[in-house]
Amino acid sequence: MPKILIVEDDPQIAKSLAMNLKFSGYETSSATTINDAWEILRKEHFDLMCLDIGLPDGSGLDLCQKIRDEGNDIPVLFLSARTDEATVVKGINCGADDYLRKPFGIEELKVRMNKILKKFIIPTSIITFGNLTIDPAKRIVTIMDKIVTLGRKELEILILLTKRAGDIVTRENILTALYENADMYDRTVDSHMSHLRRKLREVAGPALQINSVYGLGYRLEWKN
Repeated sequence: MPKILIVEDDPQIAKSLAMNLKFSGYETSSATTINDAWEILRKEHFDLMCLDIGLPDGSGLDLCQKIRDEGNDIPVLFLSARTDEATVVKGINCGADDYLRKPFGIEELKVRMNKILKKFIIPTSIITFGNLTIDPAKRIVTIMDKIVTLGRKELEILILLTKRAGDIVTRENILTALYENADMYDRTVDSHMSHLRRKLREVAGPALQINSVYGLGYRLEWKN
């Protein structure tokens, strides 16, 4: 039974979401503020968080960023009436998995949630390429025995590139692997790729490269 944390300051919306999700077989807990949500997350494990942006004690965007900065990889689905592109992109860049605009139907919410939960199932076998080793189950990446700390999206991109090392991986391949609504989040690929390249370069130098193939995509290569 998936365990869902609902962070929503409107008690009627929170109650309705909890009731409908419980009826559909989910276990739910609720919080109305960032502080309440943070305390709950410190004590319990959840499979997914439905997060509003406008909360009484701050922005859900800040909570999402804080969660990622602390190394918590809980999938995040933003629920918000704010529909401007800048807010949507900021939400995805801070580590969210999807963004659902209010008002929405409960069936659409469940479809989005289930697809996020399925995408969160990652491979468990060790992946290697040259001196790069990825342990997906433990979320540990090492290059020449040095640990590289990656965010969840960065790790997912690296897994995809490593499994197809030497081949071209298109932006569409990456977007489809990361997000349910790929068209909405095209701009986020550049941000994730920039961070990933920087982190790999800090450990591997020029030996391990993610090269851009103009008009096509990216290729992971190990230079001797």
